[in-house]
Amino acid sequence: MTSITSSSISTTKNTVTCTNCNLDKFCIPKGLDRFEVGELALLVNRNNIRQKGEAIYHAGSPFRGMIALRSGSAKLVSFGQHGNELIVDFILPGEVLGFDGLATQTYNCTAIALETVNYCHLPAHKIDELVTQKSCLNHLLLQRSCSQFDAQVERMMLNRRSAEERIASFILQISERLKQRGYSEMDFRLSMTRDEIGNHLGVAHETVSRIFHLFQSKQLIEVKSKHVKIIDKKELFNFYTTYSLNSPK
Repeated sequence: MTSITSSSISTTKNTVTCTNCNLDKFCIPKGLDRFEVGELALLVNRNNIRQKGEAIYHAGSPFRGMIALRSGSAKLVSFGQHGNELIVDFILPGEVLGFDGLATQTYNCTAIALETVNYCHLPAHKIDELVTQKSCLNHLLLQRSCSQFDAQVERMMLNRRSAEERIASFILQISERLKQRGYSEMDFRLSMTRDEIGNHLGVAHETVSRIFHLFQSKQLIEVKSKHVKIIDKKELFNFYTTYSLNSPK
C-alpha cells in the first residue's frame, strides 16, 4: 500500500541535494542540465518541516520563494470575503508551491500541511539572481505557470460534470500522480478528509462518502477509512467517461 506521506528519500545516511533527489524530474530542476541543477542545489534551503495543520505560507503575505515538497502532502486554500474556505488543489511530493505569488509578489492562497511535510525552499531573491543569469529558468517557470493555468481550466470543466464523475476523476488523478512518482497506483492512503475532497470537488462530504460506497458496491474500489484500493481501474475510468451518458436527464 502506498501512502501519500511516503517518500523514498533518506535524510539520515546520505545528504540529498537537487543532483541526487529522486523527485528531480517533477520538481524545479526538471528541464535544467546537470551543471545548472548543481548551481541550483547550492541555493536551495532543505529539510524545512511543517506539522499537520501548520501553514507553509499565508495568503496576503509577501512572496518569499518557491516551495517543493519532498515528502508529505499539503492543500492550497483560498478564502472568500466571509472566510469561506475553498481548496484549490492538493500538492504531492515533487510538486511545487508558490506560483500564486510569483506574479504579484504576494501569495493569493494559503498552503497548509495535511500531515508532516518536508520541503525545499528556493528563496525569492535567489530566484531573481538565477533568472537574470539563466534565461532557461525564466522559461521553465513560465512553462510551470502555464501548466498551472491548464490544470485550473481542467478543474473548471470537471465542475460541470456529475458528482460521480468528479470523484472517479479525483481517484484516477491521485492514482496517476502517485504512479509517476514510483509509488503504487492501485493501493494508497488519502491524507485528506472526505470533507476536504468534497470542498475541492464542489460536492457535500456526505455525497463523497455515498459515492465511495457506490464504487465499492460495484467492486471498482475497496475503501477502509482513508485507505483506497483500486480493484478495477479500467472500469473506474469507463464509469467516469460513460456515467453522464447513462444518467437520466
